[in-house]
Formats: sequence, structure tokens, C-alpha cells
Amino acid sequence: MTIQACPVAVLGSLEMTTSIQASSDVRRALQWGVVLAGLWLIVALARPETTFHLAPFLIAAAPPILLVLDDRTFADRPDVARVALGALAIAAVATIAVSAVGAMQGPAFEAFGTPVVEAVVFALFGGVVGFGFAWWRTR
Repeated sequence: MTIQACPVAVLGSLEMTTSIQASSDVRRALQWGVVLAGLWLIVALARPETTFHLAPFLIAAAPPILLVLDDRTFADRPDVARVALGALAIAAVATIAVSAVGAMQGPAFEAFGTPVVEAVVFALFGGVVGFGFAWWRTR
């Protein structure tokens, strides 16, 4: 929330009053995506033979949903789009990191072939779901 001084005309004189304007907290929403990505990396390092299928989905979907569900802030559609794209980028970086450290050795669904392809598809699907819900919520 930002507090700004705004000029207000009162009976011919110009005064400065304080107004409170709601604003979105894009950074906090994206921080949750980073936290989820960190958790995925930690559990993947602990269990590299296990595939955590929903991790990329959650990393991409959670930030835009959390942005619009936060009652303390106001989210508009450009903020939703920024957070959704940022969350997809976080999911992509997390996928690269988990793959680079060799922690994606578990099985993948046959339709995807490899765990990396599966993670990318799930992240894209999560991004669409998170963006769609947040976009609908800001109408």
C-alpha cells in the first residue's frame, strides 16, 4: 500500500492531504515462487530417483493465484501478467537447476518421455491455470 500526498482544493485554497492507494505486491508473490523452487531443489536432491510431478506446476501456478487472493493488496491485470511470466521463468530456472544437479532421475509419464520435458509441460500448464484464475479474479 502506498501513501501519497495529493493536492486538494478546499474552498479556494490548496491543501495537501494524505490518501491511501492500494497497490499490488508483485515481489511478494514471486518470492513464493522462489521458495517453492528452492523446496523442489532440496527434496529433489534428497530423493533424485523420485519425480516430483507437481512441483513445476505449483511453482508456475501459485504466484499469480496468491497475488489476487491477498486481501491486503490490489492486483490489476498487468500485474497478473507480470507475475505469471515471472513465475514461468522461475519454474524454468528451477527445472534447469534440478536437471543440472542430476536430481531428475525418476520416471516420467510415457507421453512426455523424459522428466525434463514433463517438468516443462507441467510448468506451462501451471502457468496457464494460475494466469487464467488470476485474470478471471481481477475482472
